[in-house]
Amino acid sequence: MKKWSHLALPILAACLCLGTFVTAHAADKLENIPLEWKPTSPMSERPPVDVKGLEGVKLQVEAFTDKREEPALIGRNMNKVPLRIVSTKEDVPRFVTYQTKDLLSALGLDVVESGGAVIMKGEVKKFFVEETNRYNATVELRVTLTDAAGKVLWVVESSGTSSRFGIGYKAANYYEVLSDALIGAVHEVVRSPNFKKALTDNK
Repeated sequence: MKKWSHLALPILAACLCLGTFVTAHAADKLENIPLEWKPTSPMSERPPVDVKGLEGVKLQVEAFTDKREEPALIGRNMNKVPLRIVSTKEDVPRFVTYQTKDLLSALGLDVVESGGAVIMKGEVKKFFVEETNRYNATVELRVTLTDAAGKVLWVVESSGTSSRFGIGYKAANYYEVLSDALIGAVHEVVRSPNFKKALTDNK
């Protein structure tokens, strides 16, 4: 019995170390993570958007569609070999649609689910972070505005970027730069005189 008790301690220690290694290894993988909204540079801190005269214009935002080649892939860490990926199990266009609606509403626009005088349709062309010594995010959108009958009023491709330093391969940093980049892409759309013209011409 004593012989086995002496062996049990090293075996138990080895098992605990292995368990810690497996847990740490699993925690080090940013695969199938949820999407979270964590902006650090809100719309209010960017150049102002003129919404005067848009009171009462009903803007209907339809669900964005995905034009990316790999829907689950949202990032890549380039600092190790093999490269470490960042992926999500969630619907990226749905996330983009929801946040876009929220950003437009926060500007004071009348965003509606149906019966809009102007319809916004969007495509997500890029939603990605490349991490080297910095986190570099790019969000690219293609936005189309139509009237209620489907007549195209304006088509624009916009992009937003965000870059910052941070501890390597951390989900929070990916969330922050993606959120800020999406705000940049939406801001580029709403600051255009053509956006305001499309809405005011279709009150």
